[in-house]
Amino acid sequence: MKGNQLLISMLSIISIGLIVFNIYFYSELSSLQAAHESSSKTHLSHHDIIQAVDDRLASLKKRNAKAVLSRLEEQFQLANETTPDNRLIYGNPNAKITLQEYGDIECPYCRKMHGVIKQVVHHSQGVINWEFKHFPLGIHNPVAAVEGQAIECIKASYNNRIAWIALDKFMMDTRGNGQGINDVPEYVRSFGLNGSLIGNCLASDDHQDKINQDYQDGQRLGISATPAVRIIDNTNAKTYLLGGYKTSEQLLQAIQRITWGG
Repeated sequence: MKGNQLLISMLSIISIGLIVFNIYFYSELSSLQAAHESSSKTHLSHHDIIQAVDDRLASLKKRNAKAVLSRLEEQFQLANETTPDNRLIYGNPNAKITLQEYGDIECPYCRKMHGVIKQVVHHSQGVINWEFKHFPLGIHNPVAAVEGQAIECIKASYNNRIAWIALDKFMMDTRGNGQGINDVPEYVRSFGLNGSLIGNCLASDDHQDKINQDYQDGQRLGISATPAVRIIDNTNAKTYLLGGYKTSEQLLQAIQRITWGG
């Protein structure tokens, strides 16, 4: 009985959605036809009407995506628009502690730890910041490297805050393990970015040197898997390297170890 009620409710919602769309579609047709008749006293061709409606719908979709980006920016105020040395930093750039993560967007454990690090930074009241370094694993390439490049393209084309929004969304929406996100330029359009701009940047191979440099830096530290977090005390340059997924409690214990010797 409950299943039937659920089905009826779903069908009702779908029907209402179709009715709303039809009302919008036909109102667009009517307004376009009226505007044309008032100016030229001639009728639009069927093709012209459909094209005009498609343009209106595309414009509406673009406005909605811009609204999504505006709401996301409000949620990422901890990420400054600019950062020292153009680093990918979330949180106070002058924080006492830096959690320098070497991550792979395609890595499921990086995805799991992404929210953990973010929570630690949010609760630190400016004491801890988070720097993301690209470490695309061979088993996840070429997708992981391309996604890392896309983040750097977004940072260069927009700013650090928008790059963090994109990094967060990529982490959450990728299918993972090298499967990636279908059509990156179209995907970034969904949250208000210029897909053509990012697509051209990817095609030009810009920022590949940055990805390679991050990867080589990680290798010199002895990193071979992700996630890996290098905890840096910026007051005395002491560091501590953690490998693998860690809980917020484990991260805080490690921070105490290098700051207070606990």
